[in-house]
Amino acid sequence: MSPRQFLASFDVEDWFHGIDHWFGTANPPSSTDWTPLEARVERNTHQLLDILAEAGARSTLFVLGWIARRYPALVRRMVAEGHEVASHTDMHRLLYTLSAEELVDDLARARDTLEQLTGAPVWGIRAPNFSISETVLRCLAEAGYWYDSSLFPFTAHRRYGKIPGVADPDQPVLELMPGLLELPMSRVAIGPLRVPWAGGAYFRLIPYRMFRWGVARRLKVRSCFMFYLHPWELDAEEVPPPGMRRLQRLRPYMQRRRTQRDLRRLLAEFGSTRIDEALLARGYKPPRTCGRSPTHEPERATEGVPAQRVSTT
Repeated sequence: MSPRQFLASFDVEDWFHGIDHWFGTANPPSSTDWTPLEARVERNTHQLLDILAEAGARSTLFVLGWIARRYPALVRRMVAEGHEVASHTDMHRLLYTLSAEELVDDLARARDTLEQLTGAPVWGIRAPNFSISETVLRCLAEAGYWYDSSLFPFTAHRRYGKIPGVADPDQPVLELMPGLLELPMSRVAIGPLRVPWAGGAYFRLIPYRMFRWGVARRLKVRSCFMFYLHPWELDAEEVPPPGMRRLQRLRPYMQRRRTQRDLRRLLAEFGSTRIDEALLARGYKPPRTCGRSPTHEPERATEGVPAQRVSTT
């Protein structure tokens, strides 16, 4: 019997990396336009790390390479406080829209940046907006990643990637490609329905007592809960971008004022385990090598400048 594991994971990106922030605006920025925008990720992530420290919780943080190059001390604090640093890719692009060459380059640049900062292998990855596909999974397996956590089994969301033929996406750990483990986002069974419950907007919009009930239910049935959140979701003071329609503000901005409080409550009750440590506890072993050695020189840091089996338990 595997231990019950609450896996609190965080996608470390700034507010302007999120597609939802730009719905309804006339001119959403490209990556070349990010630098002039107000950066809030450093403050928000330090606040997140403070909350984790207060709870004595260890987590996995999926960090953009773009963020790591600008805030290297932030990444070093994550490591110093016992968290796992994994990849959220380099430039927060939808992976299933990239060419093979673009995909390989983006993944390698992010991993090289993170490994040079942490001095440790980057074992895991999560695709921006869960933009996974069979092609992307093959690329991750070939690159030597130990695990991916990008499968969100919710077909109603148009941007979430789809992987056909997954018999039971509610298992804690799957092997969808030889040598590559998959840890899907958690759902909760309510009657015949499988309801998305993993975190993010679902955590903010579902009343806390109900969300806590869903976590406990899932842990009892499946022994593992994969939770995710973004540092910007802790930021109740962020102002929506000009021109954003009121209806489009709901998903990214609603109920942020209670996110910090509810995250503290969740961690106090369920704790948190790093993904790599959770896999080791279940008997999985990392690969001997984790892809190729770093080949990209990280950009000069401008700190503070915006700029083999299936588990069934």
